[in-house]
Amino acid sequence: MLSLLQTVLLCAGSLISRSVVCPAGSLMGTYLAEQPGVPISIPVTSNCTGIKKIPDDDHPFIAPGPDDQRGPCPGLNTLANHGYLPRNGIVTFAQIVEAVGEGFNMEYDLAAALAAFAMLGRGNAYLDLVSIGGESPLIPPLPGFIDGHHAPYGISKHGRFEGDMSITRQDAAIGDNVNFQEDLYDELLLYTGKYGDDSPVTGNSSIVTLKVMQEFKYSRFLEDQVKNPVLEYHPGRFATSYGEAAFVLEFFANGTDGKLSVPAMGSFFRYQTFPQNFYRRPSPADIGVIGWTSHRIMIAHPLRPGANAPNGTYVPDIVPRSCDHVYYDLAVKNLPATLMTTTGLFRKNIDFLLNKTATPFDCPVIPPIGAPDI
Repeated sequence: MLSLLQTVLLCAGSLISRSVVCPAGSLMGTYLAEQPGVPISIPVTSNCTGIKKIPDDDHPFIAPGPDDQRGPCPGLNTLANHGYLPRNGIVTFAQIVEAVGEGFNMEYDLAAALAAFAMLGRGNAYLDLVSIGGESPLIPPLPGFIDGHHAPYGISKHGRFEGDMSITRQDAAIGDNVNFQEDLYDELLLYTGKYGDDSPVTGNSSIVTLKVMQEFKYSRFLEDQVKNPVLEYHPGRFATSYGEAAFVLEFFANGTDGKLSVPAMGSFFRYQTFPQNFYRRPSPADIGVIGWTSHRIMIAHPLRPGANAPNGTYVPDIVPRSCDHVYYDLAVKNLPATLMTTTGLFRKNIDFLLNKTATPFDCPVIPPIGAPDI
């Protein structure tokens, strides 16, 4: 049973006036709440889903302060730097969905799935809070410590949400997986110089194309497979890794012509700010758009999900039979099974988020089976 001191600390850390009571027995046991937490609100969706100049006058760039959370996702960092997300980087489910919809014209179900997965994997679903960076004192541990005695790690923590083979972040096992890495970006620029299109405005080989991403992503795989002895590229991370590259082509390109220039790409990656005269894409991009672009990137050099064995060889996975192997790997194997021990409003929040995670995959919700405290 939680001691009186533990209960007081947990309640004080919640930043709001509510009591929490945990049952006798293991701290990983069923969670009970005498008073409700924070119900997850339904995001406000706009009827305006066309091309739009971003940012507007109400969202100027302000560089983050020393206590503001920023992490491995340049898109979320940019949205926070412009105030589309809270500038401290501590965000709710609805705020993520609304911000990526407004700033990048991401379709609702895709946005909701990503926000839900981040909240379930690295946030506090009881309080509807997740950090877009690292651990924050503004987000206490989950009630009952069902995912460890620490505060939620935020999306910067390796595993679950963040993984190997990023575009401008190193693998956690061999370097900095959170902050922008100039050497990796220089590699991307090198491939843009080789395979990019010319522009009368930004110069020769200054437009980032599908071919650029095809060759760059394959090169990153070859490098990481050698450098990272514990490389993990299982179906979930395999898909999101190529999805990140698709995000760059689909969401960072200017909506006026669908082209991504090197200066615009540098604005997002290097400076985490919207480029000048940026217009979001003219129609919402859903999981079908991102999935197709991801496939086109990967198919130039076909690979299979897998991981490095202790002897350094890459061993392809045996993909399980399921509704969708990407969904199963991300939301079933990765998320902690202890989420299903919750009750009351906490459980309602969990069930809501699990449903949102499954929706774009057109799968029924499958309860998580992953380990806690990782």
